[in-house]
Amino acid sequence: MEKSDFDWLHVLLVDDSVTILNYVNKVLEQSYDIRHIHTALSAPEAMQILRQSKQINLLFLDLNMPNVDGIQLLSQISELGYKGYVVIMSGVSTQIISSVESLAKTYGLNYIGTLLKPIHELDFQYIIDKIGGSRQRNSPDESLKVYEIIRAIKNNDIEVLYQPQVDLTTRKFIGVEALCRMNHPRLGMVSPDRFIDKAEESELIVHITLAVLKRSMGDWKKWSQSGLDIKLSVNVSPIALQQVEFADTVFMLLDEYTMPASNLCIEITEGVVATDHAQELMNLNRLNMRGVEIALDDFGQNHSTIERLQNLPLTYLKLDKSYFIDNKDNMNQLALINTSISVAKDLNIKTIAEGVENNQVMSLVTEMGCDFGQGYYIGCPMAAKKIFGWQREWSDKT
Repeated sequence: MEKSDFDWLHVLLVDDSVTILNYVNKVLEQSYDIRHIHTALSAPEAMQILRQSKQINLLFLDLNMPNVDGIQLLSQISELGYKGYVVIMSGVSTQIISSVESLAKTYGLNYIGTLLKPIHELDFQYIIDKIGGSRQRNSPDESLKVYEIIRAIKNNDIEVLYQPQVDLTTRKFIGVEALCRMNHPRLGMVSPDRFIDKAEESELIVHITLAVLKRSMGDWKKWSQSGLDIKLSVNVSPIALQQVEFADTVFMLLDEYTMPASNLCIEITEGVVATDHAQELMNLNRLNMRGVEIALDDFGQNHSTIERLQNLPLTYLKLDKSYFIDNKDNMNQLALINTSISVAKDLNIKTIAEGVENNQVMSLVTEMGCDFGQGYYIGCPMAAKKIFGWQREWSDKT
């Protein structure tokens, strides 16, 4: 997974506490790279900003403020015609919050969650995940049209970039994750958040998955012929795994590109674990039986996963990037990482830390016992031809 791009978000924070405003501002900037942030210490100040800036599309709102409170402000922003996301921040009783949530929906506001005070950095991940998942539904103009996706598949315009993965103990380069892009005639290189959701509404995602497999296996073969022996990880949609012939298609491609099965890793999401579809499990077990490795992506986003890991033939757990923070003194965070790594070791599963954004996180995940790492500190997603250059730079760096 890649670092999300939330540059399109324009945030307004409303709270009568300067301390809370500064804290939320810092978390949004440092953890999610959100740069367009306005602050207001009162409801009237917030209304002034909303009238002046039509770009505000994410509002964090405290309920218990003097004079005009947050409940009154909800009514005012509704009358203003505000269409962005609304997040409530409050330390009042959950009964009041539940009622206010219903009120926000009655006003027609796009309420997406509540942050209970005292707010913890980890609490934001749920909100950010909801924004990421709902962006396409709330901004249909952001998604490509079906005909554009079909054209890209037919014209072989599905491109693949690669993000390196390294062994955290030896710092050795061990593999890459294939990341899908689309070469659009008008928009240029388009990121997957513009077309994957739309493709998953039909079986177009199967064609994209196969296109990525073919392109990445072709690149792997060129690397192999030049003496580079690494693993290739490819994300596979649950929809593709539901195809009866999927495993056989992968076996055919492995033969075509003379690629050992053990060099291929199929990455699946937690959604696959949740469904327990027999066809998905059949494909995964057939692949794994032949030597293909299986990784569970974004582990840690759903609490139900931990007891169901044994349902899948997993080689790796990819620990979600929200697990890794800069503050080493955060005991709750360290406990979560420790638990995940301990569970993985008990099940004989290797761990991959995603979101290694700086040297401090690199040191943290290494000390905690993660096996492998991936993230912008190690290497950004890059074209296949740049892998050898990156490898030389990484060797010099380590």
